[in-house]
Amino acid sequence: MAANAAAAPRVAVRVVPLFTPQRYASIGAVGSMVPASGSTVSRETALLSLTHGKLENSLLGGEPKGKPLISLGGPPAPVTIYVALPPPGKHHNLDRFPIAIVGDGYHGLLLSSATRVPGLVSIADVAPSVRSLERGQKPILTSRPARNAPAQLATMNARLNAAHFARKKSTRVLIGLVFGFAALALVLRSPFFGRATMLAIPAMVLASTIASALHIERGVPWWSGAIALALTLPLAFVARTRTLFAWALAALLGAYAVCLGVSPATVSLAALGPHPEGGGRFFGLTNQVETLLLGPVLALGALVELPLLAVVALASLVVVGWSRLGAEGGGLLVYAAGLATLALLGLRGRVTVTRAALGAAAVIAVGLALVGLDALTGGSSHVTHAVGGGPGRVFSDLGHRLHLSWRGIVNKTDHLEIAIVSLITLAVLAVLRPRSRTLDALLVALIVSLAVNDSGFDILRFGALVAIAVFTWGRTVRLRD
Repeated sequence: MAANAAAAPRVAVRVVPLFTPQRYASIGAVGSMVPASGSTVSRETALLSLTHGKLENSLLGGEPKGKPLISLGGPPAPVTIYVALPPPGKHHNLDRFPIAIVGDGYHGLLLSSATRVPGLVSIADVAPSVRSLERGQKPILTSRPARNAPAQLATMNARLNAAHFARKKSTRVLIGLVFGFAALALVLRSPFFGRATMLAIPAMVLASTIASALHIERGVPWWSGAIALALTLPLAFVARTRTLFAWALAALLGAYAVCLGVSPATVSLAALGPHPEGGGRFFGLTNQVETLLLGPVLALGALVELPLLAVVALASLVVVGWSRLGAEGGGLLVYAAGLATLALLGLRGRVTVTRAALGAAAVIAVGLALVGLDALTGGSSHVTHAVGGGPGRVFSDLGHRLHLSWRGIVNKTDHLEIAIVSLITLAVLAVLRPRSRTLDALLVALIVSLAVNDSGFDILRFGALVAIAVFTWGRTVRLRD
């Protein structure tokens, strides 16, 4: 009997029919589970993700490789995890499925250190949590007391759905603001609208987060656009000097950085931000937001003198790369490359091959140093894991990202068409004279981004949008103190 007790598993995972959170809320902790990464999901890929403890994007088949970490079913155990999965067949990855953990003090609302959104769980969290519980270690999935966990889950799911269905329209509102201000600036040769063109981008990203903080679920794009206008127009009117415009950019960017640190769930539930309902990124900076904010950050760097440029660069890299904030390792290299290019172009004399090589080496060194510090201070992200796995893991991760990026561009005809138009736009802006070092730094950073990130479609289309804003700002605004 003692041998049988020792052999009995401490944790059991059971796949059950669809259930309501109320069923287990009184005896355990409940949550909503994202079953896949990407736009589609099937029961087969969900089962593989559940047992393997990792996700593969649906663009690449959705089937994670390697050996399973756990088995399903088994005898009763002190801790039992109940999960519901998608029905057979292929479906859009829009629905979340209930998960409950009973035993070992689990009660209330499930928390995942991988999602950072209370109540939201990734299917890839389950297997590592089982292994950790069996070893007596702290799992990815924990819980917190909740007065009414099912009601809180319903609210969270409603906000996720609102953000999802507002994404396209919010993007169109942003494009409309930038194009509208740019057209007015170039036609009227107006410095006011030139400043507004640049400020509208961080203002719209911040406005989307403000709308999320206010729990706005209806008319999200229009509320976000109204908030963005309320931020942009007064700042563009007031910031008539170099110093004031730099402060205006710093205020918008700094406010968003504070939101990332203070309330990552608010950022995650915003229309412009992570797409947690799709299982790709649950918190921090996406390639979309990383690219959108790249232009304003480089403009801020161009407005300050060289000693202050180092401060702007360090602050930007910490916000982008630190796992407790942006957690975007590819973005760390992108911003470092753009800011290093900005500094090189600001030096007296020509940009030589030697200077360029030293700059590239400095970018890599700074990136590795910041990732190492992040890991030493307890940070954890896909970047710290990749770097910790050595050069082979890093190159494998880069290859996987390039493959996924390419599939995202060619998978849909409209994506390919938009990517080609965006690429032509960037090429045209690159050859226009007179040259702008801010635009040149942006183009270098976008090239790096295409090499290290996994969303070439977003990088190209939003990169072209930001490049238009930078070009317009450079042609219409002559700031002085």
